[in-house]
Amino acid sequence: MTAPLSSLLPCSSPLRSAALRPATLSSYDKHLSTFLRHTRLTLKQLLSSSPRRIDRALASFMDWSYSHGGSYDYASHTLNALIFYSPSLRLRLGESRLRLRGWSRIRTSTSHPPITWELTVLFAITLAKWQRVEQAVACLLSFHCFLRVGELTRLRYRDIIQPFDSRLGSAHTDMALRLAETKTGNDQWVSITSTDVSSVLVRYLAHYFGSGEHNPLVFPFSPSSLRVSLRQLCAEFGLSSIPFVPHSFRHGGATCAHLLGSTIEQIMYRGRWKSMESARRYIQTGRALYADQTIPSELVHDGRILAQGIVNIFSTIIQADSSSPLARRTRFNATVKRVRLRL
Repeated sequence: MTAPLSSLLPCSSPLRSAALRPATLSSYDKHLSTFLRHTRLTLKQLLSSSPRRIDRALASFMDWSYSHGGSYDYASHTLNALIFYSPSLRLRLGESRLRLRGWSRIRTSTSHPPITWELTVLFAITLAKWQRVEQAVACLLSFHCFLRVGELTRLRYRDIIQPFDSRLGSAHTDMALRLAETKTGNDQWVSITSTDVSSVLVRYLAHYFGSGEHNPLVFPFSPSSLRVSLRQLCAEFGLSSIPFVPHSFRHGGATCAHLLGSTIEQIMYRGRWKSMESARRYIQTGRALYADQTIPSELVHDGRILAQGIVNIFSTIIQADSSSPLARRTRFNATVKRVRLRL
């Protein structure tokens, strides 16, 4: 692992580096390094320059980055990184701040659309048919528990609280997730209140993890691989014009809960939002984005039908996972057909 840029400065301190989340510090270093390569200076050389010269260099870099199709967020991280490494620059980067403000006003922002429960089920069952069972179960859980993708991919076996889990005593009778690290704080909690989602998760854990003695990751895939799968699913179902991403499950789950009668306070608590205003805006945007989507009615119908037999379908998929591809496909198709006929 590359040492943070702060270690190259005389004032380097582990406490100072700990002021930022590791992912934030890594992003700051990455984009500040790009700026340093552009100036052909080291961080020490740059910070020994006058604030006016630093501001002029950063403003020029932002102009160059914008004209070459760069990212507003990356430019923002570069400015914040400079302030982190030299707090005295906070009020002395006027030209750079003006450019960043202008960039913010003219950029085209894309809201990640929420996904419905019916489409989540259809996507999950398709992923399972493609032998990506871990991603399939992850989609269901992410929607139901309003999970951020980082929370999802950091889950370990011991973070799953089973029904009547001895660690919690007799007072706890349902399933839940312990979220060791989240955007809004560590050691948080969310209950799994859907019997269908909990049943699928129990079968998944029992088949693939056994006793979980080594505390493995529950979903051993990267966020980027899930993004790729979502693009493939959208292409499969003719939805390429809708930019679904992993965050769409969290957004969709929260929006769906509000449409079904949950209050903003309940959604805010379950989704681990700090600000009432941000949670309210999130839900308001989600409903509008739902209305702006064009989803073929047959996909919604299929998802609704399959959702009613989702436990049986996943039980068959998981049990057949050690079989040959032909046997898996045969059992999968037979189960889906039985579900459709029964419903």
